[in-house]
Amino acid sequence: NQYPAISVLNRYYLYLYKDSIFGDIPLQVFIPPNYNNTVASPLVLLLHGAVVMSSFKDAYKDTTTDEDIFLSYFQKNDFVIVRPFADSKGPNTDGTKLFDWVMNDFNGIKNKNKTNPTFSALATIVSRLKEVLNIDDNKVFAFGHSDGADGVFALQVYRPSLFAGFMVYNSMLTNLFAYDIYLRNTQNRPLYLIHSDLDDLRPIQQARDIVKILDSLKSPFLYKEYIGYKHFDKHLQIDIPYCYAWTKQISRNPFQKSLVWEMSDVTNNTCDWLKIIDIDTGLSQPARWHTELNAPLYNKRDGKYYGSYYQLNKSGAVMALYNNNKFEITTSRVNEVELLISPIMVNLQNPVIVTINGKVVFDNKVTAQKDFLLNTFSNSFDRRALWVTSIKLKIK
Repeated sequence: NQYPAISVLNRYYLYLYKDSIFGDIPLQVFIPPNYNNTVASPLVLLLHGAVVMSSFKDAYKDTTTDEDIFLSYFQKNDFVIVRPFADSKGPNTDGTKLFDWVMNDFNGIKNKNKTNPTFSALATIVSRLKEVLNIDDNKVFAFGHSDGADGVFALQVYRPSLFAGFMVYNSMLTNLFAYDIYLRNTQNRPLYLIHSDLDDLRPIQQARDIVKILDSLKSPFLYKEYIGYKHFDKHLQIDIPYCYAWTKQISRNPFQKSLVWEMSDVTNNTCDWLKIIDIDTGLSQPARWHTELNAPLYNKRDGKYYGSYYQLNKSGAVMALYNNNKFEITTSRVNEVELLISPIMVNLQNPVIVTINGKVVFDNKVTAQKDFLLNTFSNSFDRRALWVTSIKLKIK
């Protein structure tokens, strides 16, 4: 809890994160004028659009982007702003790192299970910043417009644990060449979703079809349409105060009673206290409730639908619920799970009872372990979501 004082506020600093895949990732970190190293500050991870035109070199420049209207607003409202820059191999950039939150260039035809490591890196960057900045763990948000919104939506599907909520403007609500956009995962965090009807890059008809699925899931989202506005238009400036007001009402609860998680790659296998260690998508059939969630693909040229919007791998999924020291787990194509335990969730003086697919598989007391607590904390630097032990269970 000892954070360094920062003498010069209201400015951007250059931060370098050393990643095992991407090397040195440069990003800009804005320190608000009222930052106090003894008081936790809210944080927003802001992903820019026009990814195909970006490279790591842009982090060293004082660049002007489409996101500047959002930047200035969050600056004035005491947010720490984390501003990474993509490094895409597009036609207008010499980027070679494939640090790209719009397109999964790591996914080959023969290896469709390969998840884009960009999102793991983004989450880790925010976690490491908590070593030097006093960040409110329950007030961390991700924000984006256009390409940036696609990346923010993918973070909700892949890496929600770190965040309180996601703010998405004019998104296509997928990632190109990704085969693991499972809409079921939107049930775990609030989403603020904005679209405009004259958007000629991301047709609103497609967004509406996906919204219907989110409605059917009862995902916690707020959806608004702006009529008479294009992809990048004045609706963004009109809405930003309402977006900020939404963040004031949202706080993360890492101990919520129910979770749902679906995946086809163990890279992104954790949501809060639920971790899927192993899945079996070979010959096993999915559970009856584990149906594919997909929308029809809208063709903006002729206004007709052709095929499915999402290309999806076979997946494993878990629905989990706890109350009064009792966990009820329902699985589909899953071989092993791990439940992270906090004394906020359960009474450690009483036995913990775990039922999987209707059968009691664990009924025993668990004990807090200092090493486990320190190891999990050192990975996240999260002072609110502290896990003191875990229960690993194989599915028979």
